This record gives sequence, structure tokens and C-alpha cells, in this order.
Amino acid sequence: MYVSDFRYHRPETLDEALRLLEASPDGVLLAGGTDLLVDLKQGKRSHQDVISLTRIQNLNAISVEQDRLLIGTAVTHNQLIHSPLIRAHCRVIAEAAETIATEQIRNTATVGGNLCTAASCADTAPILIALGAEIEIVSRQGQRTLRLADFFVDHRKTALETGEILRRIIVPIPPQGTGAAYQKFGLRQAANIAVASVAAMVRVADGMCEDACFVMGAVAPTPRVSAGAAGLVVGRPISQLSEGSPLWKQVGRAVADDAEPIDDIRGSGEFRREITATLARRALTMALGRVRE
Repeated sequence: MYVSDFRYHRPETLDEALRLLEASPDGVLLAGGTDLLVDLKQGKRSHQDVISLTRIQNLNAISVEQDRLLIGTAVTHNQLIHSPLIRAHCRVIAEAAETIATEQIRNTATVGGNLCTAASCADTAPILIALGAEIEIVSRQGQRTLRLADFFVDHRKTALETGEILRRIIVPIPPQGTGAAYQKFGLRQAANIAVASVAAMVRVADGMCEDACFVMGAVAPTPRVSAGAAGLVVGRPISQLSEGSPLWKQVGRAVADDAEPIDDIRGSGEFRREITATLARRALTMALGRVRE
């Protein structure tokens, strides 16, 4: 299928991009385009103006400011994977990015696009939420900061308002005693879409779990935080969370109970729920192992 005609813009600055977006009644932003261009070709979407972000400086940069990682919205997944800063301060983000699609797609697809597409099976969202990430959103009226956990409104719907651009993702650098892991299940070894995924973060001091977060992907309309699982873990000695222990099993079940899976071509809701419990336990075990490291 042919793409319908549109005006293509390549602004040099963020302010220019915002002006174009404000002036266009149905303008759409293009970063990597691995989702948008497919939708345009298939006739699922049609836009008069396509505004590329590829020439805007700093949108494709990764930096450290004080105790925070700053990830530009146009950073590609392979940039995440190979960034020395990501590897040094939060390697689990690189590990999650490694599970996405293929090498060719990771060279083009961006972290901002992965978040703004807001597919429930997005791979970067669960781990970034588990790490307490925030996002910085800009418009002609100014800027605002939002917890990433609050960014997703529904499947393929975000809190972005008309005329706004996601500029960067802000990730607190995990303090000592923190472990995090991302586990994903797909139907094939490569280029797989998540049937279910779970990210886990635990923070330990003096043998006690001080904080924890479990986030599910592909088993609810949006990435979902499991309050039930965190409540089981926080305040407990990590000795009670060893693999195979009663509490370890309860954590997996609590995460699965907070899921809202559907039946589709990739698996039934019941299958997804069971897989989610298994992934949660694996992620917890890996995260605790990293604390010990």
C-alpha cells in the first residue's frame, strides 16, 4: 500500500518543532518511525504534516546530571545497549533494550517512540517505571515533569496533550543496595513481542528489603505496578525471599493477581497470568542476586 501525501519537516531546534506542531492541525512527530511509517503505509493513520526530530541536538544524547541519568527521546535502543553511561550506572536498561526486535530495528527505533506508542507490550516501560523514572514534557507554554507510571492512560494512549513533545526520560541512578531485573516471555527466540513481561526492583539495607517495585507488561492495557507484591516484600528479611520459599512463591502469585490479561493469538489470559507469576519470581531472584553482587 502506498503512503498518502504529507508535508515532511526537519526542524533544527526544539522550538521550531514545537512551532510546527502547534501550527499543524494533525501534525505527528517522527523519531525512528518504526511504528509510525508502518501505520502510514497500512493506511491506519494519515497526517498532513510529519515532523522529524532527527536534526535536533541533545534529543539523541545520554548524560549524567548529579545522581540522574538523562536519556533523550530520540536515543535509539542500540544507543541504550552500547552506552558506557547506561552500562556503568543502570545496565538493566540496556538488558531490556536488548530484548527488543532485531538489530536493524534497534538501530532506528527510539526509546521515546517506544514509550509514546504506548503499546502494552513495550519493553522499555516496565523497567523504567520500576526504577522510578520521570519524563520531561515540553510545549510552547513551558514544560512539565511527570512520573512515567502516570504517563500511560490506556492501550496506545498517553498523557501527552496537543502541542507537547516528550523531551527526555529522567532515571534516578540506583543507590548502593539496589538490584533490578527484567524478564520477558515471547513465542520465539528473536524479534519476539512480549506475551508477558515483568520488571523488578528491590532495595536492601542490613539484610532487610527497604523498597521494592514490580511492573508488568503485556498483561494489562498499560504497564501495571503490582502494589500487592511490593507490600509482601517491603520490610521483610531477604533471607525469606530465597528461591522456592513460601514468600517467594506468594510474590509471584501477587503480581499475577494484579494482572488483567486478555485472550489473543499469542496466548490465553490464563496462560499469561501463569507466565507472569513465573517471570516475577525470576525477576525477583535476579534482582536480589544483583544486590549481593
